[in-house]
Amino acid sequence: MTMWRPVSGDIYGLDEALFNEEAFQAFFRDEGVLARGKNIENGHYEIELAVTGRRRRVAILDEEGYVIPGMPLSELVDLMDTKLRKVQIVIDGEVRYGDIDLGSVAADVAEDVAFFREGDEGLASVAEPEPDNEEPADEVPSDKDEPDVPFLMLTDIALAEIPALAAVTKLSMAVVPLGNTNAIMTTKPFDAHKSLFPKPVFHLTLRTKGEGGPLLTVSLDNQRTHTWTWDGQLPILDWMEEHVAAQEFADEHLGAGALARRCVLEMDDGSSKEVRDALLSSKVLGPAFFIQAMGLAPEYLDVLDGRMEVTELPDAEIFEKSTLAKTVRDMIALEISGHGVAKPKMWEAYRKVFLARPGLLNASASIQAAVGGSLLVAALQSENKKAKWGAGAGALLMVNAVSRVLTTQYIQESLATSETAQKLAEVVAEQARADERARLAEEQKRAEEREAAGEGETVDD
Repeated sequence: MTMWRPVSGDIYGLDEALFNEEAFQAFFRDEGVLARGKNIENGHYEIELAVTGRRRRVAILDEEGYVIPGMPLSELVDLMDTKLRKVQIVIDGEVRYGDIDLGSVAADVAEDVAFFREGDEGLASVAEPEPDNEEPADEVPSDKDEPDVPFLMLTDIALAEIPALAAVTKLSMAVVPLGNTNAIMTTKPFDAHKSLFPKPVFHLTLRTKGEGGPLLTVSLDNQRTHTWTWDGQLPILDWMEEHVAAQEFADEHLGAGALARRCVLEMDDGSSKEVRDALLSSKVLGPAFFIQAMGLAPEYLDVLDGRMEVTELPDAEIFEKSTLAKTVRDMIALEISGHGVAKPKMWEAYRKVFLARPGLLNASASIQAAVGGSLLVAALQSENKKAKWGAGAGALLMVNAVSRVLTTQYIQESLATSETAQKLAEVVAEQARADERARLAEEQKRAEEREAAGEGETVDD
């Protein structure tokens, strides 16, 4: 199955007589390129294409009505630069500058006249008019003066990284684990890409208030961030209206459809069709429909709209700025409990060996320290120069034993003091008990069915 991704760009007509709406539509019709686009203003055309593969082959409609990969995007841009007259093209890093006819550039008559009549001083008087006596405009307020805006982030960063994130951003965070992702609610937007390392693969943000709101952003694999402001999508090209396959492709892989597919990529309960419908609805109702389509509780919208505090989000774990010692303890506790970067199975084995049997660990460490001490004492009392190697080995065994005991004690204390780790452990334990009860009930049901089947065979005989 071909994996398509959208790319967008702009085409600037430098001469309206040579490049217009008719030439724009005719080029893509002749090449069979599937796209969305329109004239924004004054010969500025916005375009969105679908590409696939490392060479970014453009989606086209063949003669039989099937969507297939066509020429690479770079070759398409070269072809546009050749066929279209006097245009500048900027599409996903591919830039072509149109030919400029200096004779068609209008001259500033006022500056020319001033220069020939009065020389450089006359030109300066035209370029720099005298200021009037009006009061200066108010300064633009800084970001610190802006009111706090509730902010939702869905990301695949590990839960163990969030205590450090709260400490760095100095924000209170309400976090709800959602399968492979975490929903993070804060009172103020922040840039996770600058605050986190490694960078998140899936990163979605939403806010309904503030300047330009509602605003949705989605990025995957640290590639170009796609934004949505509920202002609608670009229309399909005119020639595509006659082909059902072209329209269906545009609905699914371009515009709102492409963004919807990216929104639900890491969500277990999300529906791309419902998300697309939410993106195409109004600015007032769109965010509410989006929250519902993503499988999130309605309380998320209450927080975004300011009807509920961030810390009141149900089933959320609250992380706040704290001391360095507490932050490190929370990170270690969450990592060891299986909510970190490493695989949970590795930490499960670690907990069984080092944490589940502290008495056995202390005994083995004591034996190791005793052996190391014996080697060290024997090496120091010996007059043989080669015994120095034994002294080093004995000291290493002692240090290793003591450090392992101290590290284990520190980890156990971190797990005991971390409320979040304890709650998550209780949730996991309860889920395990529920799964065990379901398994036993299923086995009992099967046993009863086999017993009933055996009695039935006896009656038939």
